[in-house]
Amino acid sequence: GDTLAQGMNYLPDLSAAATLTLPGSPDIGDVVHVKGKGGVSSTNAIIINKAGSQVIDGETSVRIESPYGAVSLVYVANNDWRLI
Repeated sequence: GDTLAQGMNYLPDLSAAATLTLPGSPDIGDVVHVKGKGGVSSTNAIIINKAGSQVIDGETSVRIESPYGAVSLVYVANNDWRLI
């Protein structure tokens, strides 16, 4: 249930799913990188949720389901995150 920070967010080996939330008050141009280590799978996914009225490419969340998987997101407009 942690909130992500601008910049790199690294998660160690997972033994259960991890649910994270994007920053609630980002500035346009902010970039958030999320990288998992081992243990990430469809069962032990990293789930990245929006904050408030935000969307992520029109969706409310994004999942990382591959070991050593990563995503990067950029805040492009009011309440609008995009995967890059």
